[in-house]
Amino acid sequence: MFKKSLLALALFSLATPGCDRGDNRDDGDAPLSDLDALLDGAPTNDELPFEIKADGPAPRQHRDLLELQSAVKSQGRRGVCSIFSTVGLMEHLYIAGGMENPDFSEQYLQWSAKFEVGSFPNTSGSNAYYNLRAVTQYGIPAEAAWTYEVDQWGVDEDEACDGEDDQPTRCYTNGQPPEDALTAEKFQLPPGRWLNSRRASIMDHIRVNGTGVVVGLEFFYQAWNHRRSELPRNLDSWDAGIVRAPNDEDREISRESPAGHSILILGWDLDLEFPRVDGEGNTVLDADGNPVMEQGFYLFKNSWGTEGFGVDHPAGAGYGWLSMDYVDEFGRAYVSDIPEVIVAPVDPVDPIEPGELQTFTSETSVEIPDDDDAGISQTLEVDAEGTVGTLSVTVSVAHTWRGDLTVRLVHGDVVEILHERTGGGQDNLELELDTSAFEGMDRGGEWTLEVIDSARLDSGSLTSWSISL
Repeated sequence: MFKKSLLALALFSLATPGCDRGDNRDDGDAPLSDLDALLDGAPTNDELPFEIKADGPAPRQHRDLLELQSAVKSQGRRGVCSIFSTVGLMEHLYIAGGMENPDFSEQYLQWSAKFEVGSFPNTSGSNAYYNLRAVTQYGIPAEAAWTYEVDQWGVDEDEACDGEDDQPTRCYTNGQPPEDALTAEKFQLPPGRWLNSRRASIMDHIRVNGTGVVVGLEFFYQAWNHRRSELPRNLDSWDAGIVRAPNDEDREISRESPAGHSILILGWDLDLEFPRVDGEGNTVLDADGNPVMEQGFYLFKNSWGTEGFGVDHPAGAGYGWLSMDYVDEFGRAYVSDIPEVIVAPVDPVDPIEPGELQTFTSETSVEIPDDDDAGISQTLEVDAEGTVGTLSVTVSVAHTWRGDLTVRLVHGDVVEILHERTGGGQDNLELELDTSAFEGMDRGGEWTLEVIDSARLDSGSLTSWSISL
């Protein structure tokens, strides 16, 4: 059903010329970002590694991450798209980690990125690098602690907020957080990192890590069918959330009013195609009079609400299709990882009488074979009586790409996954965690740690591990 609707949409768009700019199917000027802020410090693809971890060809379609998304939100009339794409990624990662219905405060992150991190004090814009620094170093609270305001402060809220270039930073954050937000529980993520934005790299990250990618883009008005476009638009494509690669005329005219936008990429359709259009909004034809088709589009989540852009998208209102060619040439990609531990409240249980806490350690370094699902295993022989109550595990692995690794602890017929291919290209893996998976089992016997490197190109060694029970 999903594919059939896409085919019908592609054929409809093929037959429909650029719509009159006077058409009233608009929801106002969708807000954009400061381009300089959005691209500040972002390395080019030539400066980033290009390592492919997934085995075999990519599937033609990938939509699995749709099941791990929070609701589409609206940034209102403020140029804070990178804040929303970052929080969208964060909520997605917490859902992937097991949290139900996460909803974090964009308002707080805008303040933290500017006041705690100190980035871009003279604009509403930011980018994923600085936003994730705020999340990683300081954390942000739930939405209820500081609810998002859809309009940026003006003189009615603060006489200094007059819209001039030298207005105070508080005008871009709508003031300071309330005390409840400052003292509320903060949620964090592992450190983020830049990712090569070529399609093979983005697709590989999604396949291997099972997580989305934030992409900041130079904005081209006709390609997005934006209301401010000086070139003809196709509002059927706006409703369907279709964003083609910009033509030459669109590039030239859009750069007279430079802007940026940031979105969250979740999947793709390599077979999906739409006709290219020229600066007049007409379908480009080849020498034989046939439409020139653009093939290969990312599935992405936007932050312009659910009543305008993408209202007819088959994945749901507010989603879109973004040209892979567009991202290849103009994208800057950033990622983070699923939080290692999410603490959820549990019902109280009868206490277990504490026994003697004993620690058993292996410090024998063992090389982990690269791209080998057999991996390695080390076994500790535990000579102890009684049953397991509290169990703590520490693991130290020296490795150049910890997202390759799976770590499991085995005792009897119970297998507990301690780490499963998160962390992407970050070096080394240091685990220190508690688990209740073995509660009530005999303490004595064999305890086995398994470490598997499931991808090629990077390697490492298990240097030490221990259990305390």
